[in-house]
Amino acid sequence: MSGMWTYFARRLLLVPVTFLIITFLVYAVLRLTPGGPIEQLENQMKAAAAGEAGGGTGGLGGDGGGLDEKARDELKVYYNLDQPIPLAYLQWLGVWPKKTRSPVILADRAQQPDFWQQSQSLWSAYRIGDEELDRLVIEGEFQISGDTILREITLSDRQQHLPLIEEAARLLAGGVSSRSQLDRRLEDQGWSRSGTRFMRALTDEEKLESGLPARTQVQMLSTEADFDALQAHLEMKQMESNRNGSFYHVDHAFSGIIQGDFGRSFTYNKDALDVIVSKFPISIYFGLIGYLASWLVCIPLGISKAIRHKGTFDTASSVLVFLGYATPGFVACLLLLVLLGGGSYWNLVPLGGFRSADWNQWWSQGEYLRCIGDQVRHTLIPMFGYMVGSFASMTVLMKNSLLENFGADYVRTAFAKGLTEGRVIYVHALRNSLIPITAGIGHFLGLLFAGSFLIEKVCNIPGMGLLGYESIIRRDYPIILATLVFGVLIRLTGNILSDLIWALIDPRIRFK
Repeated sequence: MSGMWTYFARRLLLVPVTFLIITFLVYAVLRLTPGGPIEQLENQMKAAAAGEAGGGTGGLGGDGGGLDEKARDELKVYYNLDQPIPLAYLQWLGVWPKKTRSPVILADRAQQPDFWQQSQSLWSAYRIGDEELDRLVIEGEFQISGDTILREITLSDRQQHLPLIEEAARLLAGGVSSRSQLDRRLEDQGWSRSGTRFMRALTDEEKLESGLPARTQVQMLSTEADFDALQAHLEMKQMESNRNGSFYHVDHAFSGIIQGDFGRSFTYNKDALDVIVSKFPISIYFGLIGYLASWLVCIPLGISKAIRHKGTFDTASSVLVFLGYATPGFVACLLLLVLLGGGSYWNLVPLGGFRSADWNQWWSQGEYLRCIGDQVRHTLIPMFGYMVGSFASMTVLMKNSLLENFGADYVRTAFAKGLTEGRVIYVHALRNSLIPITAGIGHFLGLLFAGSFLIEKVCNIPGMGLLGYESIIRRDYPIILATLVFGVLIRLTGNILSDLIWALIDPRIRFK
């Protein structure tokens, strides 16, 4: 017994190591993959600007609808994208302190009037310098990006990098969908994009020349000095300001998944943990019913096939079993929706969803039978899809396990003692034949909580599977990572639970 517990202790110790490796790899891939939350927001703004322009190209041609550099910096801080990947991962875990900001309210300012009067004076000095800097920049030739002066690429630049210019023009004509690829291609050359114009930083020689660039550089250094003075003043009270004039209280604290902080979903504008927990009951409902239906169908079918081995029933049912094995669950759901969902054939079930929109109203009015009937109609096709996923494997496993036990010595001994065939099969042989299937309960936990995103997508079920799929499409980092945490922990725990159940119900199993 001590050997078995040593085995499980080692398995448990591997859980955190496996968890850290998987989550870090996914976190790094998400950070490196283009099309993150900032790009998603920019695409939405540009699409909205294009719509307001009457569907023409005016909304995409200029800067309108995009984010300026200051707004991008604010969003990078908000989504923790300004930190290196290893440090940001540790902060996401909650083992490294993370900077948090909360807005300064008017009541805080009223308590310290002298301090805030000086703060406002420093802010005004910075703002005046920033406006002067904007005045010095000539529209069409120079722009300011952080501490860098940009200018539109010259004719010489175009001739020197003609293949890049042609590729960039092609991507620019591709619309919003190719903007991220265009920006990455320009970054490889050290360029950037402002609307339809391609910009590059001024060279050192250009900065030393007299004229606008030199005066802009001097003004920019002066403006940055004013902003640094404002930040130094606020730092005495553990505060800081952004470049738009908003003031924040700053705190460094441990806040990550260990502390229960999974971040805030920018799609749902809710805490990611609350969004995921709200989806658990739906996935558990369909997963549990599908699993129970598999047992109720596959176990009796496997027993019947074993008893009638190589008979007509066994041969005929094998065709059905392998047909189910070759048909994915979501495909079966799609076919049934076409047949029964009110299309070209019968209108017996709804096209999807968890319940009808008026379900709560019916329940409050005491129409319980109507509610039960509606829930059953919404459950039938997803339940069939979940059952098809394990139909073939569980049926064949049940049949083969029972056939193996039919040839065991204890079965022959039971027949020799005069026991009836039914008692030998259903009491003695069946009990041991269920051991391999029962041990798979731990693996079922992954499906029970995580759901099947393909079935939920086809049947439009608002469960965990559909939530995970939509969060990937929308690049909703908090939801993706929170779903990953639960999925990894559930599957790792389920694997250990399967081994434990197997060892407890089968005395022949010994882990070392």
